[in-house]
Amino acid sequence: MDNKTEKLVREGIRQISPYKPGKPIEELQREHQLKKIIKLASNENLFGPSPKAIEAIRNTAETVGRYPDGAGYYLKNKISRLISVPPEEIILGSGSSEILSMTLETFVKEGEEVIYPHPSFLIYKILALKIGAKRIEVPLNDDFSYDLNKFLDSITDKTKAIILCNPNNPTGTIIRKKQLDDFLKNVPENIIIISDEAYFEYVESDNFGSAFPYYKEKNIVIARTFSKIYGLAGLRIGYGIGRKEILGYLERIRPPFNTTSVAQNAAIAAIEDQKHVKNSRKKNIEGKHFLYREFENLEIEYVPSETNFILFRVKKNGIKIVKELEKRGIIVRAMIAFGLGENYIRVTIGTEEENKIFVENLKEILKEI
Repeated sequence: MDNKTEKLVREGIRQISPYKPGKPIEELQREHQLKKIIKLASNENLFGPSPKAIEAIRNTAETVGRYPDGAGYYLKNKISRLISVPPEEIILGSGSSEILSMTLETFVKEGEEVIYPHPSFLIYKILALKIGAKRIEVPLNDDFSYDLNKFLDSITDKTKAIILCNPNNPTGTIIRKKQLDDFLKNVPENIIIISDEAYFEYVESDNFGSAFPYYKEKNIVIARTFSKIYGLAGLRIGYGIGRKEILGYLERIRPPFNTTSVAQNAAIAAIEDQKHVKNSRKKNIEGKHFLYREFENLEIEYVPSETNFILFRVKKNGIKIVKELEKRGIIVRAMIAFGLGENYIRVTIGTEEENKIFVENLKEILKEI
């Protein structure tokens, strides 16, 4: 960046490193001249969206010359019936990330503090810097579980927002019910709590502490998405849940037409196909336990996950293993950008065939190096 331009840019923006998602399939194909690519890096639903959603996309194609329903009336009502929440307590966003962004922009002043876990979703740091907030990163325990007392101890008179990633990305760990209950009893009323629950549909544990039971009485915004279990990552559609008083202020800054007609109609159709959702969840659980067994056979440490991905650690040469997998057309995610060591790797749970190909190649690479 030239000096003249740099002087025009806000300090917080200058500190941001652009978010780098998992390597695109097209890039790897060009780089290694590969025909088949298995992408297990971005936590997508590798069983794809519902056929009903695909049909809805086709049916909406001819209408894209017109603006969408800015308020998303029909999708809001569909979500309302799904989760038994009034439509006015739902807001739509371009993915759950826009819900997070609008909430921070609405409530956090420059110089106020935003508390969030570490390691966790990289977007939290970016969004805090974007609004000029002071970042307070609270480390997870050594086993990557949450200690919410550390969050309480980090609260000061400048704290304005606390972000909880639950289940957490990239660890796959969750907050337990009693943990959350005790925590919420002790959070001051002048703090907004953002619960990022992008992966909640994948959770197996009966002890999962969703913020959902508390949002009517607390200053909470819950961010959820259609990018994960619903398989609509490419359409960027998500939603937030909160009291209408809170969401009313978010609506004031929500960009007009922030969600497309294609995304809205696809999401409606996806909700209607709960059989597909249950099947995706079932296959994910099967794939997860297959990978657990294979990691154990290879004496590889892994973090038990409540999501559609697994964080694991190889004994050495983690970066080399990631690169060798890429040469073979298998994309996984190195964890250096998340602040973890070079031997940590995150793999998305794929189809049965993809999981087997990943394991077979991992075994070969481990023998070679």
